[in-house]
Amino acid sequence: MIDLHSHVLPGVDDGARDLDEALDMLRLAAADGTRVLCATPHVLGPDLDVAPDRARAAFDALDAARRAAGIDVELALAGEVWFRTDLPALARAGRLPTFSAAGVRHVLVEFPPTHVPPEAAEVLFQVRLEGYVPVIAHPERNPTFWADPAAAIALRAQGALLQVTAGALTGAFRRETEACAKALAKAGAVDVLASDAHRRDRRPPGLCAARKVLARWAGRGRADRAVEAAPGAVVAGERAPEGDA
Repeated sequence: MIDLHSHVLPGVDDGARDLDEALDMLRLAAADGTRVLCATPHVLGPDLDVAPDRARAAFDALDAARRAAGIDVELALAGEVWFRTDLPALARAGRLPTFSAAGVRHVLVEFPPTHVPPEAAEVLFQVRLEGYVPVIAHPERNPTFWADPAAAIALRAQGALLQVTAGALTGAFRRETEACAKALAKAGAVDVLASDAHRRDRRPPGLCAARKVLARWAGRGRADRAVEAAPGAVVAGERAPEGDA
């Protein structure tokens, strides 16, 4: 499986506190069947903005420690970008971290936890005009989408991908979050399932349990796509397959 969203880099944001914890998170991911884990530190946010050179240094140190420890999980580096109205300009300037530097460039975008700004659709449309595909992080955890899951599906219809958190399917969040995740799943709108892992004991890595729940709600083909084909295409810089592929 391929996990597109995690805060595994040690000591850079609200994720892994140190190298030992980061390595424990990688061990948990490997034991659960994850073969690629993407480190996505917070960037461009009002409180958390991990500079590219800091992210790269932490990534290189973790990857070296991973290899020395013999942990069989491939690491990749991107970022979780805070939604801002200047995202199109930042995209034009090449300042948005993407999962692939070539081909189709996907950028993970996080809305404020309290709401989806009214200008979101237009800003994401402009980001797409700059050649980027937005991947909307954990829409099921946003109160705007609790009240109206169709609004998230509408952003998807305009070209974004929806990334749902594994714990939202397994009861780790409030019931509104689970209900929204279920609505998205039943609509066939869960493009990517990711852990959004932060600590060894707080939202740890792991997709297997959520994959089984997603298969019950959306069908095995869509569940497999959400942890294999779709995130694999994102990392490879390709268009994510549609349907049950």
